Amino acid sequence: MHESLLGEANRERLSALQSEISQQHELSLQDVSSKLLDAVATEAARDAGLELFDRLNVLLVTRADIQEDQQALSTQNEEIAHVRSLVRPVVEKLIKLPMDSTDNTAQAVDYTARSLAAEVGLALLVLTSLLCSSSSEPFTLDDTALVYVVTYTDKDDAWTTAESSRLAARMVEISLVDDKLDTFITQCLLHDTLRPLFSKSSTRLTASGRPLQISQPPNGMQPMTSLDNISQEQEKLHAASCFKWAVISCSKAAVDRHWPLFLPILLSLAEDHNTAVRLKGLRILGHFLDKCPPKTILSAGVDNVIQDAVFPTLLFLPSTTPENESIELLYPAYRVLLQVPQLDPDAKSLRRRRFLDKLLRDGIFVGHYHASQHARIVEVLMNMTKDIISCLGIFTAKHLQVNIIGIVSSPQRTDNFRAEPSSAVFYDAIRSFCLGIPAISLCNYGSFE
Repeated sequence: MHESLLGEANRERLSALQSEISQQHELSLQDVSSKLLDAVATEAARDAGLELFDRLNVLLVTRADIQEDQQALSTQNEEIAHVRSLVRPVVEKLIKLPMDSTDNTAQAVDYTARSLAAEVGLALLVLTSLLCSSSSEPFTLDDTALVYVVTYTDKDDAWTTAESSRLAARMVEISLVDDKLDTFITQCLLHDTLRPLFSKSSTRLTASGRPLQISQPPNGMQPMTSLDNISQEQEKLHAASCFKWAVISCSKAAVDRHWPLFLPILLSLAEDHNTAVRLKGLRILGHFLDKCPPKTILSAGVDNVIQDAVFPTLLFLPSTTPENESIELLYPAYRVLLQVPQLDPDAKSLRRRRFLDKLLRDGIFVGHYHASQHARIVEVLMNMTKDIISCLGIFTAKHLQVNIIGIVSSPQRTDNFRAEPSSAVFYDAIRSFCLGIPAISLCNYGSFE
């Protein structure tokens, strides 16, 4: 039996439905599937899906026992053909996330009920693939269904369970064999599906997604995307999950060839006004920098475009931004901006040093000036300062007297700040830096204790 495909909540619900299912054993597969077709509410669709799951489970068990009975085998083949025809209804009723909310928050949908229903739908697709495994016609999902399935590949999403994530990955693997993966990602998912949703006029990119040689000055208002006009924040999060899977799953060679397809979506997510969307965009941007060859990023000027898009996030500070949201955004923003200069392998590169200088001057120091009374924000800044110092090495020296040491000795510094664990990390970073330079000793800058 294949109940292990389901999570605990769905197994318990299936067990609770068993008495009802046993009383309807005389119903045909068509009768059982019609319940799913007629279901309107999410809970009703889930229960109908579980009944169908039980029936397919029985088909799989009995299939091995009737290989010699040609009449029974013929009947079951007809049922399997009917199961194939149910793929689209299963996707529509159980897997496709709702797009009709009028509420402008990502909490407008009951993701608990939706995630359990989607888990049932994905389990049904896996059972269908097992039933069709011995067929002369291999079972694969079409591109439309796959777009919905990949939305469940990130187990951290509110609408995805751990089981759903595994089932979705399994269906993707079954359907995208050989060289189909990169083609599906670049053509169907990016070009045909996601790019139109996130299309917007840009002061940084051409219509093809390449950086402008001379960027236009911003007009003071962020251009709107299609999703801003016709959809809600939850849909951006759903699309972002598809995009995250695309960035992680696409081969390096395909990313190198098709990076202009990725860039507009990356920038749109990383600059979104919604914190959850922007946070996800920043994290995806980190994956993209890991995947795209550094030579491509640097030669095409993508590094400058990314820096310009992410830098404003460093100023999402209290009191204009809630402290918790600010902390959530600052870490991935600084990490992305630290990845960019390190794409240049030459530690003495003027291009690299200038940007790290800017990151200290316009990021860390400005952030400390505006939020020095918020100990948790200062902790983030000190941790990031340590990493920037490690990248700059000896070239940090010009910042020590006026800026870095100035922060430590600032009258704005509080006792809470000195007690933060990051303070010790920060002091250790400066101490290590200074001890590595013979011409500088700690006494030149006073005690760090």
